[in-house]
Amino acid sequence: MAPPAPAARPLHVERKPVTVLSCRVTNLTSQPWHDDPVARSAVLSAFWSTALRVVEQYGGTVDTMGDDSFVALFGVPVAYEDHAWRALLVAHRLPQALQQAAETRLTALSLGMGIHSGTVIAWYVGNDVRVSPAEAENAVALACRLQQVAAPRCLLLSEATRRLLRDAMPLQKQGMLQVAGHDEPLAVYTILTEPTGAEAPSLGPRPRCFVGRARELALLHERFCQAQAGQGQVVALVGEAGIGKSCLLAEFHRRVSAECCTFLEGYGLSYGITQPYGPVRALLWQACGLSPAEGADTLIAKLRRRLRSLALDTEQAVAVCLRLLDLSPAADGLETLTPAALQARFLEVLGQLWVRLSEERPLVVVLENLHWIDQASQAWLAALVERVAGAAILLLLTYRPGYHAPWLTKSYVTQIALRPLGSAESLALVHAIVPPVRLPASVAQQILQRAEGHPFFLEELARAAAEQGLESGTFTVPATIQDVIMARLDQLPPAAKRLLQTASVLGRRFSQGLLEALWEEPEGVGPLLGELQRHEMLYEQREAGESLHVFKHALIQEVSYHSLPLARRQALHAAAGAALERRHAGRLEAVYAQLAYHYARTEVAAKAVEYLHVVAKKALRSHAHHEALAALREAAEHAARLSPPERDHCLVTLALAEAFSLSVLGRFREVQACLQRHHERIERLQEAALTGPYYFRLGLTALYLGEVAQVVPYAQRALAAARRVQDRVTLGQAYYCLALHYYLSGDFAQGMAYGRQAIAALQETGEQHWLGLAYWVLGYSAALLGEVKAALDAQAQAHAIGVATEDRRLQSFADGVRGWVLALCGATQESLAACRRGYAHAADPVSKGPGGRLPGLCLPGSWGSRVGAAVAARGGDPFHQPAVCPGPSSLHAFSCPGPSPGGGGGRSARVGTPRHGRVAQRGILARHRLGSPGAWPPRATAGAICRGCPPLSGSPGDFYGAAGAL
Repeated sequence: MAPPAPAARPLHVERKPVTVLSCRVTNLTSQPWHDDPVARSAVLSAFWSTALRVVEQYGGTVDTMGDDSFVALFGVPVAYEDHAWRALLVAHRLPQALQQAAETRLTALSLGMGIHSGTVIAWYVGNDVRVSPAEAENAVALACRLQQVAAPRCLLLSEATRRLLRDAMPLQKQGMLQVAGHDEPLAVYTILTEPTGAEAPSLGPRPRCFVGRARELALLHERFCQAQAGQGQVVALVGEAGIGKSCLLAEFHRRVSAECCTFLEGYGLSYGITQPYGPVRALLWQACGLSPAEGADTLIAKLRRRLRSLALDTEQAVAVCLRLLDLSPAADGLETLTPAALQARFLEVLGQLWVRLSEERPLVVVLENLHWIDQASQAWLAALVERVAGAAILLLLTYRPGYHAPWLTKSYVTQIALRPLGSAESLALVHAIVPPVRLPASVAQQILQRAEGHPFFLEELARAAAEQGLESGTFTVPATIQDVIMARLDQLPPAAKRLLQTASVLGRRFSQGLLEALWEEPEGVGPLLGELQRHEMLYEQREAGESLHVFKHALIQEVSYHSLPLARRQALHAAAGAALERRHAGRLEAVYAQLAYHYARTEVAAKAVEYLHVVAKKALRSHAHHEALAALREAAEHAARLSPPERDHCLVTLALAEAFSLSVLGRFREVQACLQRHHERIERLQEAALTGPYYFRLGLTALYLGEVAQVVPYAQRALAAARRVQDRVTLGQAYYCLALHYYLSGDFAQGMAYGRQAIAALQETGEQHWLGLAYWVLGYSAALLGEVKAALDAQAQAHAIGVATEDRRLQSFADGVRGWVLALCGATQESLAACRRGYAHAADPVSKGPGGRLPGLCLPGSWGSRVGAAVAARGGDPFHQPAVCPGPSSLHAFSCPGPSPGGGGGRSARVGTPRHGRVAQRGILARHRLGSPGAWPPRATAGAICRGCPPLSGSPGDFYGAAGAL
């Protein structure tokens, strides 16, 4: 039986522009070793090895080889827009390589070379490429003819090659050459100077006509001059996708590139919402001259040197930068800080870094796509905007409509809204893509009507029209930009189109290595990327020392991505995640955000939950709670697809993390709803390690919301579960919840007892934050019992913990209570100072409540209703707001000698509990117990005050509820 016939291999034919290099050794026969076969073979072998290496280095293909000559093609099989430049560089580098070769006899060889650019037909059969001899004959024959007439050590170029090189090289006309097959003699050129630069020019997108933005460009340059003079400026470019924001910045960069300034660029990414400080890290890499390709030790050493040159070589600055770049050791001195304190440290060090850079020379910072940056980066940006005014910094920002920029009201901020181009400008842009002689007027009019002045629409429509052929004037303009991009995708070779779709899964920017890990077809990734560059779908870019491929526009990536079926997208994301795990084994922390992005778009639910949870934890460490919530909620969607036991455990764990972030943000109703959704699960699981934290958080939230009937049962359930597993942290937290509850209910003795139990449980756990809160509530209850010394001692402990951990919220609480106790003791000035410090440290809605209210216990009319709290939390002066609550507060009477001067101010002494008559009376007794001088109001006066303060509608938790609402 005859063997089966081999499967037919796909055939693809293309007409491709190429440059041909013809090279011959001109003095081979005159060498002394020429007649020695062994020596001649050795020298020629070394020559061929060197020549092939240099040709391949610049993407060329050796088409034919003779004894002493070869012909190389540039542009086949991979199309290069700079194929003429590559051939020129090979002609320049090859003699240098011969001089440096190990075979010393190569140095005596002289070469004659000729270069000509033309067109060939390339036949693709599978992975093989062949050039049609008939089509190649003219191009190769002319290059060989130039080589034949070239003198030794001389290079001649044709007129066609000269046109492609344009002004890249100074050339001199050598004369006219008569060539067979051409009626007229052809001009011949030689180069006057050697090519400069170690490598070929950038393979970025071909420059297009810059039109219609002269006014905006002039304004950018004006702001740049102001920044150079030390008057920092912020310029925000706003406009829809493809309106020309990046193009305007690129033109500005080109025009100021000769200026003495530092230019840094960062980008917001569409999947960067759960990646805190993503754009900031990119800027930091550039600012410090670092490359991810370098080893960790080298990176750390270079970072230290750079910071030292900027006078920022403190251990704090080094530790912060290493933490941001994910290079920090396990113990870097920052692990004891609270997330909020760590964020403050980040902002301070980064702020100093940008200012120091601007002191070296003017600094231009470009940050594109603000509508995609994470909230931690938003905080960094807001801090940077504050520092810009007095530094030589120009901050250039781009974003789409709908993004809210809170810093726009600054006098040194300029917003430029980019509008569509006018008709004349639109036509000029279209003609820059397709010359007027090739573009029928009817087709040009269709393009202008559909594009409506949108630069990207104009460019893509014109390019699609050109690729479809315009001579017949039958071009049909697609209705939307998606139609334009898909039409262009259909013009690509099938393999290149499939590669572009595969690459779209990796995002706007991607590395070739990662793409190769996803590519399953026989075609090589390198050649196909070259094809996509020729079609201007992609361009190559170096970023932080690494070569990346970039989609020319985000919309190309988006349309390519969505053109893939869902199942195919999921499979590619899974493959990308697995490839990242292999490539970064042992250091996955560097790619957690990418792993979360890819697995979150797959059916691999366990991996998606794992990496999204890690990303959320990382965000929490940076006090980036909005980013953490986004990651946790996405993780919960995937956890719902797990098997029942694992699903319940994951969902409750994620809910507890979500509840924590919501609590910090003061969104207590959402906390309660989040936890109650999982009540059946927690009962079904019966895992004490989860049950304890769950009921503690429910109890504390109920307390904040004033639902006092539920607080004690929830806290008791948390205590019981914590005891079963010896969970001292949850034990201490539950005791703290009870202590706070009984304090707010007026049972201060019980509050003190539970406070002491909380302290005992938390003392050895390392949970300094909760230990500090336990001391705080203990001191509060002690103060209300008249035990002033115990109260001040407890607040001192709470304040010390707040200082040690840089916990501003805890410092705010402790200072506020200390100020209140001192007010009761008549130490008005000390009280005011403590309360002012407390309000200054208030960093969130919860802590702004006491920070804004407690100072009112020292001065009249500052506090006493929810209105006063609202004024304080919105930035009003909490110490001087007489219009908020006319008349003195009752506790103001306690801090001033003599009777209360007014009658109606007693209501402002209430915190929301029905039993504050006892508070007022015990405050009076505290003064007597200390034996301090000065007259206090008689008990009758205090009683009158309290009687004039009827029970407030609401709950004991109204104080915290109002603060959370703010």
